[in-house]
Amino acid sequence: MVRNLYNKLSFDYIESDILYLIKYILVTYLFCAYLKGRAIKYLVKVITDLAIISLLFYAIQITLGGKAILTIGKAIQGFLPPIPRSDEYTNFLFYTYNEKHYFRNSGFSWEPGAYGCFLIIGILLHLFNENFKVDKKLKILLIALLTTLSTTAYAAFFLILFMFYRVKGGKVNFGIVVLLIIVLVLIYQVPFLGDKITDIYSSDLADYNELDKLNKYYINAERQIPLNRFASILFVYYTFGLKMIMGISNEYKDLYVSKYNVNLSNGIMDFCAKFGLVGFIYLLNRFAKFCKLFLRKGEYVFYCILILVSISFGETILILPFFIMFIFLYHFEKNDLYYYPGS
Repeated sequence: MVRNLYNKLSFDYIESDILYLIKYILVTYLFCAYLKGRAIKYLVKVITDLAIISLLFYAIQITLGGKAILTIGKAIQGFLPPIPRSDEYTNFLFYTYNEKHYFRNSGFSWEPGAYGCFLIIGILLHLFNENFKVDKKLKILLIALLTTLSTTAYAAFFLILFMFYRVKGGKVNFGIVVLLIIVLVLIYQVPFLGDKITDIYSSDLADYNELDKLNKYYINAERQIPLNRFASILFVYYTFGLKMIMGISNEYKDLYVSKYNVNLSNGIMDFCAKFGLVGFIYLLNRFAKFCKLFLRKGEYVFYCILILVSISFGETILILPFFIMFIFLYHFEKNDLYYYPGS
């Protein structure tokens, strides 16, 4: 409320923040309070089961084609509440298909990149829960992750691999440093990884510099301006400046939509615009405390923070209950742990 008064916003913005507290924060708290230490076990189970289902639909998508998935999706959607549809897109709770991502697995998410982010957290929680053991569930999650072909998810998984190596007693020496450099170079040379990152960065700078021209085009087309990851950072920062420290509002987009109707795709900037750098640091702090329950060194916790930051850099996911839950999981999980995996 102090923040909104300082930014001279109407009561509607405060009301929106209060509704977010009830619809997301309170519901997430009740979920954590009810399951307590069992929360991550059930989360991993659900994500694994849904990953198996996604692999089945993905096999149909690859072998029989997108039209088969669209047919299945439309049949299932007939029993679901109405949602926006098109001839190239279908979402039926357990699986999503978009013709733009013909060779990629979107799973239960709206697109492959977001699905990869959920799988990354699922893998991390599974490693915590099973004391960093490789088992059947982990293999299923890994296979599902590979089918997303997501740059963001692959980069985060590389961090998980290095953390796994360190937790299992792997040493950091000259040979490992050289190997890491070689791996990074090889990753950069993979077309849909390295080239994609370079192209996105160059395209984002061009889009931001030509924002007025893009605005005219998309107004005529009656569509939002799609700003990618780096362009989203520039747009939000230069729009709000130091107000980002405390955040603007849960409905901050209303403050610029009349001039620029943009669609942002950077989860960190979106979260900071809603709840400020203060809120973002608080979330990272609670996430770090949760991870510390399972890890014996601050170094490993640091890797976990890098993983969360990397997956949220490209997707607006931090505001979802699945990630907000880390605010509360530490409190309930610490009372149910009797040993520390990896110690």
